[in-house]
Amino acid sequence: MPTCEILCNTLSADVDAKALSAKAAAVVAQLLSKPLSYMMSYVTVNPSLTFGGTDAPAAYVSIASIGAVGGPKNSIIVAEITALVTRELGIQPERIFVGIRDISADSFGHNGLTFA
Repeated sequence: MPTCEILCNTLSADVDAKALSAKAAAVVAQLLSKPLSYMMSYVTVNPSLTFGGTDAPAAYVSIASIGAVGGPKNSIIVAEITALVTRELGIQPERIFVGIRDISADSFGHNGLTFA
């Protein structure tokens, strides 16, 4: 059930959202030791995104999972996701924020049921 959202202000013509979404899903599934079949990821291009008062290329990545995140593991996740966004979108690491959330099983659902 992990999710990965990449929000960036890169020109949409420069972003292959499908390819980036697939790559992000594979990376996050591997990092969290979760099956790829449980992963959902998406890329949103929003030209109004600003960081540090400027609209220079920037990104925010949000990762959510029931377990498998937290503590020292988060440093590895942040490093790998930052590297992916830098490599795929050309955004400098200092212009990328990554948020990681551990969601309780009763707060996330699929197929009409929660995971609790």
